[in-house]
Formats: sequence, C-alpha cells, structure tokens
Amino acid sequence: MIRLITPKQKERLDFLRALDMHALEQARRIPVPMSARQYFNSQIADSLIVTASTGSITAITNIFSLAQASQAFPIGYGIAAPFAGQVYRFSMGGILTTGTTGTMVITPWYGPGGTGTGVNMGASIAQTYTASLTNGIWRAEGELVFRTISNAATASTAWLTGTFWGPGAAGTAGSAWVQTFGATAAVSVDTSGLAAANTFGGLNFSITFSVAGTVQAAWTSMQSLN
Repeated sequence: MIRLITPKQKERLDFLRALDMHALEQARRIPVPMSARQYFNSQIADSLIVTASTGSITAITNIFSLAQASQAFPIGYGIAAPFAGQVYRFSMGGILTTGTTGTMVITPWYGPGGTGTGVNMGASIAQTYTASLTNGIWRAEGELVFRTISNAATASTAWLTGTFWGPGAAGTAGSAWVQTFGATAAVSVDTSGLAAANTFGGLNFSITFSVAGTVQAAWTSMQSLN
C-alpha cells in the first residue's frame, strides 16, 4: 500500500532535510583542534611509614630491606612491563649521622635485592661528606628512563640519574655536599620477570661510608611521569 503525504507534510520534510544539510555544512567548516600529547604523572606506591636504616656501617649496605624496596619503588614486569621511553621519578629523604672526616658512596640498584643481587645502575664517586653530623637532613631524587623493552631476560635497557644532598657544617656557608649517581651508558635490565629472583621489579639503594655512619630513610616516593 502506498502512503501519500500531504503538501504540508512534504513541506516540513523538505525543511528538515535542508536544516540537516545546513548543519552538516557548518560542521565541515569548524576546524578540528589538534591537542598536544598530554602526560599525567601518578604516584604508583605509598610512602614507607616505618623508617628504613642502614645501621652503623662502613661496608656497602642497602638502605631498604627487600620487602621495603619492593613496596616503595616498584617497577612492573612481564605483562605489566614499562614501555620504551617510560620515565619513573624516585625520591626519598630522612636523617643521617657521620663520623670523622671521610667519604660516602651511594649506589642505585635495579632489583629490590640491591647489593648482591640487583643490577648496578651507576654508583657515585666517593664524595667527602660533612663530618660529625647528628640527625643531619638528607634528600635524594632522580629519574629512571627505559630505552628498550624486550621479552627476553635481561635484554631491556634503562638509564638512571640521581642526586643526593647532605647538610653542611653549622655556620659555614656553602659547605653542604651534593653528589650525583647513575649510569654512563644504558644498562641491561630485566623487565620480563624471567631473570634471577630479586633482580627485577623494583629499585634499591645502598650506602658505603669510609668511616662508620648511619643513613635512615623516613619517607619515599615513586611516580610514573608518562
């Protein structure tokens, strides 16, 4: 059955069709905004709320236990592995004590096991510290950047650079000490989860004093910047 429309209905349909064509033409003339790439950094781990400590040391010693490092500075692996170009920012701080005049080395490790199991990401020089400090405030921070990612064990690469700040002698301007640490080339690391235990999945940091001292970490922060 053929349904006929009245002249009035046809007039309305013609009007609506013309209105649709007008709206489509206007939409074509509106420029499409081109947004810049946006990054949203996010905290990926809660801060430690129990102080980590090296104790009084002269031999190389992790600041954090295996469990503490895994909690404070996690890095995904396997299906949760980072991507090439991903940037992590780590920071931490607390108090320290130093002995008589000597030096300190800070070493970052890829792998929460730290010294003995982790991959060395570039120790600092043996920097002369401010002597005879008690409850001196320190801070360290830096970035870990992944260069290449592989599914094979220890075949990914990453670059780490960081800075440690320690206090100066009371009443002596410009005596605070600063020492940098990190890689001089991309370092092979594991993001597959297939390497030896405690060599992937997080960061740890160790301290070496030439004269006995103590480093305590009161807080930590780990962010993904992209």
